[in-house]
Amino acid sequence: MPETHEPPTESKSIMQRLLHEPTVHFFAIAVCIFALYALSQFSDDNVLEINQREIDARIFLQEMTSGEPLTEQQRQLISLAYVEEQILVQEALAIGLDNDARIHDMLAQKMRHVLSGGIIQPSTDELEAYYRANLDRYRSLPTVSVDELVFDSAEPLPEAVRTLLAEGTEPARLLELQSGNVSPLLNVNHIDLANIFEPAFADSVFAADLGDWAGPFISNRGQHWLRVIQRTAARTPALPEIADRVRLEWIAEEEEVRLQQEIDRLRQRYSIVITNQSDNT
Repeated sequence: MPETHEPPTESKSIMQRLLHEPTVHFFAIAVCIFALYALSQFSDDNVLEINQREIDARIFLQEMTSGEPLTEQQRQLISLAYVEEQILVQEALAIGLDNDARIHDMLAQKMRHVLSGGIIQPSTDELEAYYRANLDRYRSLPTVSVDELVFDSAEPLPEAVRTLLAEGTEPARLLELQSGNVSPLLNVNHIDLANIFEPAFADSVFAADLGDWAGPFISNRGQHWLRVIQRTAARTPALPEIADRVRLEWIAEEEEVRLQQEIDRLRQRYSIVITNQSDNT
């Protein structure tokens, strides 16, 4: 039988390490991709033009993000990634993957950004008019600040504690008779309290007089009692107080109006024909 010559064990070890080395994989893939790309140049029907400025822009953006210059290998990685991306785009277009509802949606959204790309600012008169037209939007809700007293037990309270609650006694005195804790809830509106507790309990708190305890509300923490210590009436802030907010909302609405105007203008360039085709298979 012919003799077989096994490679030395040391050579096997080196080859195995190389096969598992990511850098080797990278260069192998790079060679394959650039080789395929080079071959494609021989066919006029398959020429892929790569704009070096696009690659440079990506390198610059990455350097700005990292805050330091890229190494030559990192630059090559970005170049390779860009070439791969352009190849994949061309292949996707070739097999019709762009004819997909999700792709159409992304392209439409991108086009909306393009059409509304101009930066606009309201004049003083426009800002004032917008503020006046939307006063209800800027009107704040009435709020209360309360002491929240939570007794540890959900069981009915002793008569002495109930009497002190009805008298609006300070929480420190109540906690001498019944274990629990107290903490403030500041500047909460009816919606806040309804979300924290429930609407009916929020109603009872807002209906209570200053210094009166409202409760109990039973939870897994025990029973909650709230005492209103301050009220703030609803108000509409003056324009100078909220000028930045009003300006941003004006810009958002105006951009939407102008965007729709641009879309309507583009639509006039097309004759829309709606068909009702069905498969006859």
